[in-house]
Amino acid sequence: MSFTGVWAVGAVPDAEVAALPGRFVHSTGDLAGEWTTPPGYAEDLAWWLGGGDRVPYFTPEPTPAALRFAAFARSGGPSSPAVAAMKEAGLDLLRDTEGSAAFVASARKGDPAIALCYALGAAATARLPGWFGDFLLTAAEVRAVLPHTESALAVTGPRRTEVLARIDAWMSAMSDAPEFDASTLLDGPLRVLRYAAANGAGAVGVTESY
Repeated sequence: MSFTGVWAVGAVPDAEVAALPGRFVHSTGDLAGEWTTPPGYAEDLAWWLGGGDRVPYFTPEPTPAALRFAAFARSGGPSSPAVAAMKEAGLDLLRDTEGSAAFVASARKGDPAIALCYALGAAATARLPGWFGDFLLTAAEVRAVLPHTESALAVTGPRRTEVLARIDAWMSAMSDAPEFDASTLLDGPLRVLRYAAANGAGAVGVTESY
């Protein structure tokens, strides 16, 4: 089945971000429900953190490790109806962002945020906010996470070359986007978070497939 994976990141008004959890966390009715985790979540997370990010993923075809990581990252992690509603509301906020306050990457049959996390590896990915591209940050949280995000994304020299090559490898094998610009995944989200920090804004990241 064909799909297009999209990763959108934007700087949004701090007040809007701060108000979102209160709209949904204490909701009843349709948004009531327990936290859930995808099947095998704990085992897959332990595998990835314990060295699964360093095993061969392409030979050159995707290996079982590549397929396992892709399924794990796409699974969404622990969630609840309220979190799903906040993600949808965050996506609505992003529709008004533009210029330096916005970043969007898309790939046919691909997942840009997952490609970046594969390329960075588990330790560097842990320095990024949220879960594989999904996050909701107040202005204070943007300022707090920015140094960690910079340490993961503002890479130069051999490390940048390595990360870009791994993004290219993932997108070549796991998507139908041969002209994808790998550098945007390092530069775009970081640009937005720096813009948010400089302007006292919050930030939202949302992954989606269409």
